[in-house]
Amino acid sequence: MSARLAYSPAEPEPGSTQTRQQILLPRNSGGVILTGSDRYESFGPLEHLKALHPPSEQIGRKRGGTVSFARLMKDKSWKEWAVDISGAPQIAKEMLDRGDDVDIYVSQQCFKGWRLTNKLLALGSLYCDIDFHGVDGWRNKDPRSVLIAVFGKLDEARIPSPSYVLDTGRGLLLVWLHNLISAQAQPRWAAVERHIVAALKDFGADAKATDSARVFRLVGSMNSKAEVARCRVGMIWCIGDPSSPFRYDFDTLADDVLPFTRAELIALRVEKAKRALPKKKDGQAPKKKLSVADWGETLLADLEALRLHRHPNGRIPSGRRDAWLFLVAIAISWTCPSEVLEQTMEKMAAAIGGWPNSETRSRMHAVFKRAKNSAAGETIVFRGREIDPRYRIRAATVIEWLGISPDEQRVAGLRMLIDDDTRRERGAERSREFRKRRGATNRQTAREARLLLGRKALYMQAKEGLTRDDLADRFGVSAGQISKAMAEARRARNADRGTERAA
Repeated sequence: MSARLAYSPAEPEPGSTQTRQQILLPRNSGGVILTGSDRYESFGPLEHLKALHPPSEQIGRKRGGTVSFARLMKDKSWKEWAVDISGAPQIAKEMLDRGDDVDIYVSQQCFKGWRLTNKLLALGSLYCDIDFHGVDGWRNKDPRSVLIAVFGKLDEARIPSPSYVLDTGRGLLLVWLHNLISAQAQPRWAAVERHIVAALKDFGADAKATDSARVFRLVGSMNSKAEVARCRVGMIWCIGDPSSPFRYDFDTLADDVLPFTRAELIALRVEKAKRALPKKKDGQAPKKKLSVADWGETLLADLEALRLHRHPNGRIPSGRRDAWLFLVAIAISWTCPSEVLEQTMEKMAAAIGGWPNSETRSRMHAVFKRAKNSAAGETIVFRGREIDPRYRIRAATVIEWLGISPDEQRVAGLRMLIDDDTRRERGAERSREFRKRRGATNRQTAREARLLLGRKALYMQAKEGLTRDDLADRFGVSAGQISKAMAEARRARNADRGTERAA
């Protein structure tokens, strides 16, 4: 659990030497808040990127993917670019060395290309952005005094101490580094993230800054909105060596933070599933019901596959991009928080269609509005019942809007955006593959085997006068199989005789 805290007064007496040296020392953690010291100067942009995105040799396996950098320009526009993860630390250092150090941000996770939640490759940190400058009672306080109180709250909530803390100029950023986990673990990761932020809401913890695609300020960069004395972003606390802060095991950290451990959750889910299990009919297992999030992810994957099939260079020509981007916005509205939707679509529309942000906001206004209404808990009435206000759209409608041909459905490997004929073909193919995996023979071979069995049974019946049940016992099959085989053999015999008479 989190280290117990040895408190100094939150507001030390003026002139106290303690305020210039050691303000907070959590027991068992080795973390110390220092001022007037160069203890944390060793944690620069290079070390920041290596902590967030550890190199391959540090984690014992090869890493891939991209890291996103972003910059808030003087005209308030947003510039963003992605770099290969292996070169990101050096790029960050060189960027600040040459003076490009104002309002620079970096992604906390790695991605496959775009900084989008559906392109997430791995998760390596949790975080909490505390904007205490906007909270009565904490506004204008020294960040170290605020951090003392924050640690007290974490200890009260039994949440482990963060790996390190940054002074971002107008707030604090708490970061819990952990071992790399798969993007498939995002729901549990998000639960931990929400729990931490909820515990620190009284300090101005930003509930909107909890998605995995979040960017925060780069260590060593300048915050143009901050006072001169605090405008440089830097570390003010850490566990362990500042050049290599402590890294948690995610499962252990999650078990400490969440109300239930993973093992307890699994046990609860098993019991809940048993109670909710529908009764089987005719020996058939109940069908799995997909969630709307699954629907959105599948639609988004199909739209992306179609785009790459039609336009290998990635850019959609004028006249074709409007409908595609609108449908993408609908899909994403079901898969990510409403706060992230607008920013995500602005970046995608700029890259794929060359749209300025103002055009994206104008064209996608209806989708954005409905997503915000949904997040606020609002509903609409449709056919006499209340439903989520976000747009839904049938696969047939999408096929019609985009003019997706059956050949494209097959070649692009679409899963949802397919017509009835393609769906039947795939159903038949799945049935064939299922029978093949179970060792079943093809139809012709099975028919020949039945004919042979039927002819033998007809012969034994005529020769020995055996009944159907006797024949079933003799050949080791069911009575039904014997009846079917004999009937098929009779039809084949009669057909052969009819052919001979006609000849």
